[in-house]
This record gives sequence, C-alpha cells and structure tokens, in this order.
Amino acid sequence: MEAGARTQLFIEPYPSATPEVGLWLGGLQRIRQALLRTVERIDAGGLGQEFIDWRGVNGDDNSVGSLLYHVAGIELGWLYTDLLMQEFPPYVLELFPYPDRDADGALQHVPGIALSEHVVRLNTSRARFLEVVGGLDLAAWRRMGEPAGEEYAVTPEWIVWHLIEHEAGHLYAIRGTVRKWLAQLSSGTNATANR
Repeated sequence: MEAGARTQLFIEPYPSATPEVGLWLGGLQRIRQALLRTVERIDAGGLGQEFIDWRGVNGDDNSVGSLLYHVAGIELGWLYTDLLMQEFPPYVLELFPYPDRDADGALQHVPGIALSEHVVRLNTSRARFLEVVGGLDLAAWRRMGEPAGEEYAVTPEWIVWHLIEHEAGHLYAIRGTVRKWLAQLSSGTNATANR
C-alpha cells in the first residue's frame, strides 16, 4: 500500500429493485462473505471432519457443522414461513433432512456432513433469499406480514436486519470454536472424547 493510502471500508450494494434494499442486502452479503472466508480457512487449515463435528471440551457446545446447518436453515425459514408465508418447497426439505432443533430444544447435532456440503447449502439458501428480497420495492420492503401461527408481525426489512445479527453471532461462535480446538490441541487435551 502506498504511503498515505487508506483501506476503504464501505458496503457494496447488492443489485436490487431499490437502492435501500440493495444496501441492506449488501450488508447481508458482507457477513456471509466473512463466514465463507472463515470456512475456507478451516478447510485450508486441514482441521477435518473431526473438528467440524467437535462439540467443545465438555461435549455440550454446538459444533461448527451444526451452526452452519442452522444459519442456512434459519435464512430459508424466515423467507418461506415469515415473508412468503408458504410451506417449504421440496428442495428445502431435501436440503435439510434433519430438524433444526432436537427434542430438548437445542440445535440439532449433524455429524458427518462435509464442509463442502454445508457451503452448498449456504449458497443455495442465500441465492433464493436474494432472488426474492432483491426484487422488493420499498412498499413491499416495509409491508408488515402476519405469519400464521406466530404472535408477531414482521417486515422484510426487519428480517434482513435479524439475519445479519444472527449470522454475525454464529460467525463469532465458529471462530471461538476454532480457538478452543487449537488451544486444546496445543495443551494435549483429547478432542475426540467430546464429539
């Protein structure tokens, strides 16, 4: 970088029906890019399936695989259940063979799913979300919907804000899991005992 040059930090708008929607979707894309870069570093670091399925030193954390599965599922849940107010189409049911939550209400543990499969799921969910939401005009962007069976009403604008917040929180958790895994490896703790 030449002397005096600054890194430029900004949101690249996503091509959308309106500039405002494009900026929000640009923010949504920024957090997804950060998540996918983290996944690429995990893959390049050779941490392997044992790490993807690892549930922490005590065995009660969410695995990276479970968090990736959950992020994609929640995105399509908000899209179909809350925005479109439709049943899941067959492709969603095929993408998500396991329920999001187990019998105790915790995130479903989904061992044995390769990182590449999680990336396909994330890319598929995001492409569909952007296809629908990117076409909204401002009136539709702010229109309150009342999903059946829910005690709330919600706008697409709020859904996108929530998905940014949601994905950022899980990205932080995934990066924390990497740090915990590397720390226990350096200390000689047996990671495989707590899968």
